[in-house]
Amino acid sequence: MAGKLKDVFNNITMEWLPARLALAAMAWLGFINLYMVRINLSVIIVAMVRRNHTAASTAPCSLMLNNTQDLETDDRSDVNEKEEGEMHWDETVQGFVLAAFFYGYVVSQVIGGRVAELYGTKWVFGGCIFAGGVCAMLSPVAARAHYGVFIALRVIQGICQGVSWPSMHACIARWIPPLERPRFIAVVYFAAALSTSFTLPLCGVIIAALGWAAAFYVTGALSLAWCALWFPFMYNSPRQHPRISSEELKYIEDALHVPGNNTSRATKLPLRSIFTSMPVWAIIAASIGNNFGLSVFLAQLPTYMKNILGFSIKQNGFLSALPFLLRYLGAILWSSLGDWLTSRGYLSIRTSRRLFSVIALWGPAIMILGVSFAGCNWQATVALICISFFCNGAVTASIIVNHTDIAPNFSGTIFGIDNTFGSIPAFVAPVVVGVLTDGQQTLGQWQKVFWICVPIYACAEIVYLVFCSGSIQPWNHGGGAPSGQDLRAGNEELAKLSDEGMIEKK
Repeated sequence: MAGKLKDVFNNITMEWLPARLALAAMAWLGFINLYMVRINLSVIIVAMVRRNHTAASTAPCSLMLNNTQDLETDDRSDVNEKEEGEMHWDETVQGFVLAAFFYGYVVSQVIGGRVAELYGTKWVFGGCIFAGGVCAMLSPVAARAHYGVFIALRVIQGICQGVSWPSMHACIARWIPPLERPRFIAVVYFAAALSTSFTLPLCGVIIAALGWAAAFYVTGALSLAWCALWFPFMYNSPRQHPRISSEELKYIEDALHVPGNNTSRATKLPLRSIFTSMPVWAIIAASIGNNFGLSVFLAQLPTYMKNILGFSIKQNGFLSALPFLLRYLGAILWSSLGDWLTSRGYLSIRTSRRLFSVIALWGPAIMILGVSFAGCNWQATVALICISFFCNGAVTASIIVNHTDIAPNFSGTIFGIDNTFGSIPAFVAPVVVGVLTDGQQTLGQWQKVFWICVPIYACAEIVYLVFCSGSIQPWNHGGGAPSGQDLRAGNEELAKLSDEGMIEKK
């Protein structure tokens, strides 16, 4: 019965939907669920934790906000019992709880990318989302047992889900033609930002109606439901797909089968070349800077909205989600613009990556400076954060796609290495914020948090501008030196691609 259903589904979809677009749709839903169970805690923890009423009643901006007519304030009392949780966790413990996911997340990055390169993305990516759903379902029990048990569960969830992005990079190298990759990454990967934009308000609504535990159950169940769609209908390569059209198969394979861009299973991993490659380290540096600022807002924005600006759970969820929606829209806009500029030869690959990395990193740095001086002006704060995230969407046309520019054969592994280093800020940032604001939920302490982000953004971008590349690196062949004939053919093909804007002219 399952086999017949699978055949019917494939027959229907392949009549009007190209196989790689069907893959994109399933992966898009996958990233939605991936992030639902990752970032749900950012809002849920606000309802989980019981704060003392003295501290709760002195949110620096609450009186100012309550005296405005711009927002409804009748449900925004900080001492409302509906918003008081069961857990007696101080800010330092909360910082470790929020960071716990990334303690595990950093462990499995390289493993996930390499396993997907060797054996395919289907079980690697699908398994990580299944594990995330199970961990979300178990979260209320773990949290009520002890915060140490909850931290351990979040670490396990992080280990399981650390394989997600690297494994999908390996899938891109097999499925997506080079000129379509920035748009694929923008639409599919940045479903993570879109997921954040509706997960935060969704959790706020669920918590207000059913309690914080229900938010874990709902998001976990959605992940498990997605698995029933992914495992039967996902294929690791176009040639394995039973219903792909011959025209689409030829188009994909012609686009991918060029010298230096071989998508066959590589067995020899040139680790020494990877770790001595400055373009690789440029990507890593940019990722570290980008992820530090992003982690501060991803984990702590609802807390800032609650403790400093004085918003209720419902308002908190919606306002905290808005920047991530803008980030998704920005990702699509910037990646489409980048594709247009490179495909028409207006910019080389390297110049395009540089331009959009400036927007992605220095844009947020400038906006965060504004946030640090906005004080209790909630309209200015929300607007600046939204602009910051809109600019940051340009990482899809720069940093995130750059792995496939320089080494498509090992893009999963390189992304794993990159994300291993890039995940360090994700578990450092919440702890830093927790320590700085422990017992001191003041504008001054949060201003220090924002000021830390600015030089990190700026320095990371400088390293990227100096050392990044848009050209396929020689070690992409797996460490083996190509023959003279291969080199001649490769030079001719690379010259052709350079003229088309696909490879940077040197």
